[in-house]
Amino acid sequence: MEDQQDPTPASTSAPAATPTSNQNLILGVVMAAVVLLLLLLVITQQFGGRGDESKDPKVTEMERESAELKAQIALMASTSGNNQTNTLLVEAIKRDVGTLGAIVEQNQQNVLALKDSQATIQSLTRQLSDLQRKDDLNGDAAARVAGLEARVKDLTTQLDGAVDQATMTALRDQLTASKALSNQLQEELTALKAKGAKMIDGNQLAAVRTELDESLAENILLKLELQKLRAKLDGGRLFVTRENLSPKAQKLFRELERLEGTDRNGLEQAYERIKKEFNAHVVETATFATGSADLRQEHEAHIKGVTVESNPNSFFLVVGYTSKTGDVKSDRDLSERRSKRVASTVNYLKQNGQEVQAVHLGETDRFGKKAQLNQICEAWEIRP
Repeated sequence: MEDQQDPTPASTSAPAATPTSNQNLILGVVMAAVVLLLLLLVITQQFGGRGDESKDPKVTEMERESAELKAQIALMASTSGNNQTNTLLVEAIKRDVGTLGAIVEQNQQNVLALKDSQATIQSLTRQLSDLQRKDDLNGDAAARVAGLEARVKDLTTQLDGAVDQATMTALRDQLTASKALSNQLQEELTALKAKGAKMIDGNQLAAVRTELDESLAENILLKLELQKLRAKLDGGRLFVTRENLSPKAQKLFRELERLEGTDRNGLEQAYERIKKEFNAHVVETATFATGSADLRQEHEAHIKGVTVESNPNSFFLVVGYTSKTGDVKSDRDLSERRSKRVASTVNYLKQNGQEVQAVHLGETDRFGKKAQLNQICEAWEIRP
């Protein structure tokens, strides 16, 4: 009995893929996508704007997709078996992640190096600018120096053309001769001084000085005697009472009378007012020793200068004062003699066309509490 054949033909196709191999393939693809997303995120963080806190929509979308992939990976890992293929795939992914981290670290170092390079470039740029400025200044200075050298050369050429060698030699000879003459005169002067020292001894010199001092004193006495003679000669004409004062001086005299009892500050203010209202001011204040009417030489010299510089048509009013230390009558007489002495001196030194009169106001303390401060004569110039 023959065996019966199976009518169904035998199948020759390849065996179907197992679930485990499919899962490994999917897991590899997913991990590669995760690595790519991480790389994109790192690059975005390194070169993206740090000052902008809002995220780019693309970055947000990539983060969302990464989260979904991570969830799928976790789900697949929980449902799949742990075999050798999965372990090898995970190790490979770890190596890729380590490589990616090294790349990120290298990028960070490159960024820092780039920043340092930018700072160095900025510093070098500033130094280059300073060097350029200094170079420009040096160029200007060199140009000025060149210009000055050219001018000096031109002046030297002109000088050589204007002054020949013979003239220069003559000038040098004159200079040498002048120096020799100066030295000769200096030697002669020294010799004369030595000769004079030998001719006059100390005793003779002292005698000459004494004689000179006596002559000066006698000269002063003669000048004072001349003052007295002039005052005696002119006094009767120059010294007047208030009733006989010139109209030019009457208002000023009445103002001065009203100032008795005024303190020093008030007196200065009154003199300023008189200067403006009457065009008059004090040109000389002669001081006298107690009980004396002698006019000192320095006052006479100053009066001479005042009259020379005064207006040719000025009127001079001389007012005499005394301190309140003596008898009223004697003080009045003393102030009169003082005013005559000053007035006669002004009359002697004045210009033609000028007039002089003298009065006295007697005792006063308007110029200060000390007696000597009131022993004076004032010479007022009243300008036309």
